[in-house]
Amino acid sequence: MRLDVDFVLYASIVIACLIPLYIYRKKVFSSVLKKNDISLFIRDIKKHMQVEHPKIKIDYAIIDKTKDENNIEVRQTIIVEDIVSQFFYYEYEKKTQSDIQREKHWQGYEERSISNDKYPNDWPIRKDFAWKRDNGSCNRCGTKIQLEDAITVFVKDIKDGGGYNFENIIILCSDCNKTINSQNPKNSISSLQLNEKLMIYVQG
Repeated sequence: MRLDVDFVLYASIVIACLIPLYIYRKKVFSSVLKKNDISLFIRDIKKHMQVEHPKIKIDYAIIDKTKDENNIEVRQTIIVEDIVSQFFYYEYEKKTQSDIQREKHWQGYEERSISNDKYPNDWPIRKDFAWKRDNGSCNRCGTKIQLEDAITVFVKDIKDGGGYNFENIIILCSDCNKTINSQNPKNSISSLQLNEKLMIYVQG
């Protein structure tokens, strides 16, 4: 009987100690959770950009600028928006590309490379070679892309006299193609796939 009384007494003391902790748990743990959540988030988005878009150099000053924002989700969203905006406005100039090995040129290659409104009938081969030449990656951001998803643009537009030769062919991902051809930056930025990919990390 004495054991039961002692047990009840000790249990009551433990409960009494835990009640304030339970009541104020948000205040007690909020700063710790906030720090851990944002640090994991920052790690993940930096890794994503480094691995998926290695050619885009991001300035992460926005992380410090938003340090006083108490709402973690709001802060994460602001950071994502800033990174996507930097991706969109990252300076890029279309430049002449490398040719493929001359011995791989085929009969009729030169003649069909001349500027023409109609794509040459060997265009699928040209796209395939250009994609392989660039190791299956976007010329602007460096992301890896499948051949069927690769978009070709020209250093010098065909309408301006550019040809279908390999030196004039650039391989881009869909996001970078939207970026360099954008007529409405606000709409283009919101439609980038990068938005969706980075928002996955928000409150992930």
